[in-house]
Amino acid sequence: MSSITRRTFTSQQKLQVVLESLQRDTTIEAVCRKYAITRSVVNRWRDEFFKKATELFADKRSPSARSASQGYEPGQSPEELKRIIGEYATQLEILKKAGGLLGVR
Repeated sequence: MSSITRRTFTSQQKLQVVLESLQRDTTIEAVCRKYAITRSVVNRWRDEFFKKATELFADKRSPSARSASQGYEPGQSPEELKRIIGEYATQLEILKKAGGLLGVR
């Protein structure tokens, strides 16, 4: 009886397989045949590749640094402005209700 050995691929080999599978003129089946691996293996590597790619390009800067790079003054990012507008809207509603109770127009 012969034992089946499990092949291991380096990260460079996995990258090569994934990049080949993403080319327009190559099918996943052709890549699977070329490297003698199953479609599920290629799909798993592709999923991992895309997951890591989004993490690679994620903006890891602080919100203030991100806002500064987009041209906003400190404390004036869209998120900060939305928060301030929300506070003013709440205060306005309170004043309207208080004015109605006091008979002030």
